[in-house]
Amino acid sequence: MIVLQSFEGDIDSPGPVQPTGLRTWAAREGLEANTSRVGDTLVAESSVSPGCFGGWDVVFPVEGGRHYRVGIDYRAEKMASILDGVPIFVFWTDDEDERVDYDYLLIHEAPAEGRAERVFRCPDGATRAVLRFGVRWTATGRAEFSAPAIEPTEAPPRRVHRLSVACAEPQKPQSVADNVALFTDLAREAAVLNPDLVLMPEVILQLGLPTPYYKHACRIPGPETDAFAQVAAEHEMMIAFSMMEDAGDLYFNTMVLFGPDGEIIATYRKTHLAVTEGWEGTSPGDELPVIETPVGRVATTICKDSSILESSRCPAMRGAEIMLLSIMGDHRAVQWQWAPGTFSPDRWKVIMRARAIENHLWMVVARNRAEGSCIISPSGDILAWNDGRQRVIMADCDISEELRTFRGSTFRDSTWAERRPQLYD
Repeated sequence: MIVLQSFEGDIDSPGPVQPTGLRTWAAREGLEANTSRVGDTLVAESSVSPGCFGGWDVVFPVEGGRHYRVGIDYRAEKMASILDGVPIFVFWTDDEDERVDYDYLLIHEAPAEGRAERVFRCPDGATRAVLRFGVRWTATGRAEFSAPAIEPTEAPPRRVHRLSVACAEPQKPQSVADNVALFTDLAREAAVLNPDLVLMPEVILQLGLPTPYYKHACRIPGPETDAFAQVAAEHEMMIAFSMMEDAGDLYFNTMVLFGPDGEIIATYRKTHLAVTEGWEGTSPGDELPVIETPVGRVATTICKDSSILESSRCPAMRGAEIMLLSIMGDHRAVQWQWAPGTFSPDRWKVIMRARAIENHLWMVVARNRAEGSCIISPSGDILAWNDGRQRVIMADCDISEELRTFRGSTFRDSTWAERRPQLYD
């Protein structure tokens, strides 16, 4: 980056912290944007080069270790992508204007006109926040920006939640009622550990009964789900599992999510069916929801969903923090050569850790045969693992944790802000 021109203290901010400097910049010589201003409105326009990358810096004094709310209004035109074409950054620098770290104000595709605003912790050692914005990689784009604002604020509270996975295999059940009894007892067993959420495996109310499972489907809500609602309320914990749902003319493989008050927060109907499910008359759902819950923004998937990248990717793009996966098995997680069909813990771990890392999600996985059930952090660390001998596993998870990369910003923001969504259609 090169500084083109500096204007000391030449702009007023609507926030309580006033700028100490204003300047124009470009990524390198030959890529300069055309810059202009009308009062405190700052304009950056492409110089016709498709590699154009330049704009404005507004410099603020800050204190290392404090949290700040940073915001700026923008309006853009002739952009294929706002995320791509309108870079808005905070560069944290020291007294010598050397970069300490940086953060993104825009991390997802955004409308052509709006406000970019987020709360950041100023890194230790930083004394300046440089709001850097302009136009990028466009031959025709133009963007207008308000004077940015920065104000001290309180640190966001930590959000540490105990997540657990409970698994059991029915032993020759004679009815759905047998399975309800087995798994409500299992939920009570898990409750001894005081979890905020307990996830159980796939189609647990029908497991072990004669197939096809839709013959034993249940209504939601109904007496079967009411039994779990009672346990959730008794122990003030969330419960989630998959079951066969009787929806009148149709049957679904449905995840039910109970709140700590026993109310059903949400249901999710499996969107990607194993081929045999469809042949047996199960219908697919048509939504990939993100659910606001007491433990954070939760998404849900069931078995074959895990094989489809978009099942995790789409909810994660919309802000999901935790992915609940109830699953019998994965056709990829087997020994491919010497023993086809034999469960491979190594392959399973690769799949689940990749889902966590690539989407920056907490993965909470409940496998029907217990082995492979796990809780994995967004960094890919396996915090709890069931080797097949445990009924309940758990981990304390700091959902608010912001892991930073060695090159700056956070892993979460890098996952999303460096995408180029206009190329993916």
